[in-house]
Amino acid sequence: MLVGVNHEEIVTLKQKLEEGQYKMQSRLEEEEEAKAALMSRIQRLTKLILVSSKNSIPGYLGDVSSHQGSLPACEDDKLDALREGSLLTNRLSQNMPSGASVFKHQRSSSNWNDDLSQAGSTITESTQVGELISGSSSSKQPADEIGISDQMDLLVEQVKMLAGDIAFSTSTLKRLLDQSVDDPESFKSQIQTLERDIQEKRTQMRILEQRIVESGETSIAKASIVEMQQTLMKLVAQCGEQGFELEIKSADNRILQEQLQIKCLENAELQEKISHLEQQLSTLKSEKSSPSSEQCVPDEYVDELRKRIQIQEIENEKLKLEHVHIVEENTGLRVQNQKLSEEASYAKELASAAAVELKNIAGEVTKLSLQNTKMDKELSAAREKLMNSSRSSSVQTGNVGSRKYTESTRMGRKGYTSGRANEVFHDDFDTWDLDPEDLKMELQARKQREFALEAALAEKEIIEDEYRKRVEEAKKKEAALENDLANMWVLVAQLKKENGTRRELKANEKQSDAVDNSIVNGKDPVCSELQSRDHPSPPPVIPKEEPLVARLKARMQEMKELERKHSVQSGNGDSNSHVCRVCFESSTAAMLLPCRHFCLCKSCSLACAECPICRAKIVDRIFAYT
Repeated sequence: MLVGVNHEEIVTLKQKLEEGQYKMQSRLEEEEEAKAALMSRIQRLTKLILVSSKNSIPGYLGDVSSHQGSLPACEDDKLDALREGSLLTNRLSQNMPSGASVFKHQRSSSNWNDDLSQAGSTITESTQVGELISGSSSSKQPADEIGISDQMDLLVEQVKMLAGDIAFSTSTLKRLLDQSVDDPESFKSQIQTLERDIQEKRTQMRILEQRIVESGETSIAKASIVEMQQTLMKLVAQCGEQGFELEIKSADNRILQEQLQIKCLENAELQEKISHLEQQLSTLKSEKSSPSSEQCVPDEYVDELRKRIQIQEIENEKLKLEHVHIVEENTGLRVQNQKLSEEASYAKELASAAAVELKNIAGEVTKLSLQNTKMDKELSAAREKLMNSSRSSSVQTGNVGSRKYTESTRMGRKGYTSGRANEVFHDDFDTWDLDPEDLKMELQARKQREFALEAALAEKEIIEDEYRKRVEEAKKKEAALENDLANMWVLVAQLKKENGTRRELKANEKQSDAVDNSIVNGKDPVCSELQSRDHPSPPPVIPKEEPLVARLKARMQEMKELERKHSVQSGNGDSNSHVCRVCFESSTAAMLLPCRHFCLCKSCSLACAECPICRAKIVDRIFAYT
């Protein structure tokens, strides 16, 4: 602490320093914004100059030296404005007072001056290029043919530049006025120069505005149809761009409105939560205020918890009993599954036997059908004989009754029984008294007979459908059995081939051994062959082969043992070797060729194209059983 300085003064000084720093920051931000606006306008001017000079590029190759002194009025004004702005900034940078804040402002203004000088240099270069191009084009085109719209754009940009300079100078004036409160004499000259510059720039702005108005009037008076169309096209394009920007802004506004609605809903939910929490806090405070109620509530909670624990223990015991019951049911179901599998195997055997019986039954059915056709032929011959006899009797008798018999014989061409029934019906109809009660009784009896016949027909149709289904099932089983028999015959042929090759190898070995022995013993093999021809040896005794099924079973067992050994050697031996290697549900029933692995069921062997053990392609399959 310094002697003679109060704490309040230090606080006030700190506040003043903070306020000054805040003001300086705000001014610096304003100056940076003005600098950015000026730079953007400078870039626009360069673009406009380049656009205005594009139309006169071909004339640049003609005469360059004869047109160096010609400059358009609008470009001269623009360069003067830029030079004045650069001079003004240099003066300000020279006349600024010393200090930390002033040093910061000088640094920012110097940076801005550098940027402005660079932009001015670029503009001067572009204007020189535009002057050269415009000068070269003046030999071919007069100066009046320059685009009036481009001149208008250049004047507008100059006005914008002057407005930016005025804004910048006004901000510097404000800063100098704030600083001149302590010593106004030191800043008088700077303030006066700034005010003069501002007035000059305002006059320049007025002159430029007058020029814009005059050029607009002249352009309206001198504008051609083509230029008017160009301006219209530009205006339409600008309108389209502005409409597109408006659409984008409207879409942004919609998105913002939706976000606002979502935020409002979230705020409402948060307010509800806050109100709910406040209510809970109030209730907790009230509970804390009453200690007697607190003692009663925990006792009630303890009782409820004890009751719940007891209920949960009872439920756990029930669940344990249910688990034991389910385990017992599972064991029973497994036993039933084993029984069903045994019954299924027995049913397969019965199905094979039934297929054989069905074949026998089919033979008997064919025999019965042949006998039935023979009986039908005999019946038709007997009916023809009866028809002939009835016709002869009707020719001999010439009374009225003979007509009835002739009609009955005509109808009897379709069947002797129907003609006879018609004759009896006509005779009975002549003798009836036509009582209504008798007719009703007869109608009821006929209806009952019709119902009975319909029921019998329905039963016959049902029985026929059942027989058809059985016949179709029998046909399917026959096809399966035929497939199995074909596979068995293939296996038998392969076994015969293997036995034949083995016998040939053994015979060749025996012959080679005999030749070697004869050579060793000094015997001539040719002589031995002649002796064998003179004294032929008895034919070899062919051993009686075992039944085909027993041999096949032995072969399958050998293949299973080989597969087990192979699986044990490869380290994949498991207890489920008899189960299909693909579905792991049905038992193995197919041998794969040429690898001879017995590892798939029938359906999987038909579906797969490679062996799951050795990954060899399946050429053929041999089914052991179905």
